Amino acid sequence: MMTAQRRDELKKYMLEHKSATVLDMAERFAVSGQTIRRDFEAMEKEGFLVRSYGGAMIKDPKTVAVSNQVKRELLVDEKRIIARQAVTLIHPNDCIFIDHSTTAVALCDEIRDMHLTVVTNSHRVISALSGCTNIHLICTGGTFHGGIEGFTGIETVNYLRQHCVDKAFISCRAIDPQRGINDAYETVANVRQTVVDNSDSVILLADHTKFGKSGFITICPLDRLDYLVTDRPLDEQWRALLTENRVDVLDGMDE
Repeated sequence: MMTAQRRDELKKYMLEHKSATVLDMAERFAVSGQTIRRDFEAMEKEGFLVRSYGGAMIKDPKTVAVSNQVKRELLVDEKRIIARQAVTLIHPNDCIFIDHSTTAVALCDEIRDMHLTVVTNSHRVISALSGCTNIHLICTGGTFHGGIEGFTGIETVNYLRQHCVDKAFISCRAIDPQRGINDAYETVANVRQTVVDNSDSVILLADHTKFGKSGFITICPLDRLDYLVTDRPLDEQWRALLTENRVDVLDGMDE
């Protein structure tokens, strides 16, 4: 396994487990402890983790970035659960926006046979739906960002400002009880902020790891959401907060 590939695998592990020991990772990847220490050192310089005696723990700063190439292989079952619930909110001939997030991209598998107009800033959504003649597929254009496998920038924002959609399916970096829906970077947040402003209905797709965290920039307050779709039943505090903000929740409780 090449160094870059191993470090991507390490990041996946850390995102799921939050911490790791040198000994366990050396055994997992069949390399020396010194190799894992070098990996941890490099990842610490990126701001991804903090080294500790015998291991490391994930660092969760507001602006840390994990590429979509890594994220799309994490929490795959959870994303499918979210997508299966989210598709129940879509009706034939809807005009919808799907963002670049790996959670939102999972929705593509559920809508292939529907007659829809789909607007997206995601290269992967374009690839997934380009063969569906029943779907009118529109790309926002803009500046391609390899890390998110999608388009951002002023061209993207300008396009979205001029067009309205029935329903926007977006994700986020974090859901903060006080600050609402958060992102790590302004360019990504600007795209989501704009589509939120120009959508009749806003649906947030967020797995259980997003709750109770915060990001660098706020996309919108909780009360701007119409629906929140997640993979696990919410606790009473979150459910009460979302009810207070008039957000309908789909969390698998009735499955």
